[in-house]
Amino acid sequence: MAKRRPKQLTPTERHALLMKRRNLLLGILWTFVVIVAILYGYSHGYPLVAAGQTGQGILIGLAYGVGALLAVMIAFYLNRKLRGL
Repeated sequence: MAKRRPKQLTPTERHALLMKRRNLLLGILWTFVVIVAILYGYSHGYPLVAAGQTGQGILIGLAYGVGALLAVMIAFYLNRKLRGL
């Protein structure tokens, strides 16, 4: 019995599949970046909260976490713009 030939994808289908994979990978990447930024902010704010300076600890943690997230987002945006994507 003859083997079946695998289905050939049209260029449009191939492009759609690549875009779907790319979007999935970007979603996973951004989830990882957000989790790391939260942990980074938490690690800087927790010692102050544990020492009794709750308000200052929360603000410091937010500042560090949001700052780290913004730095990564700006770097990603500039990288894509400079590459022409």
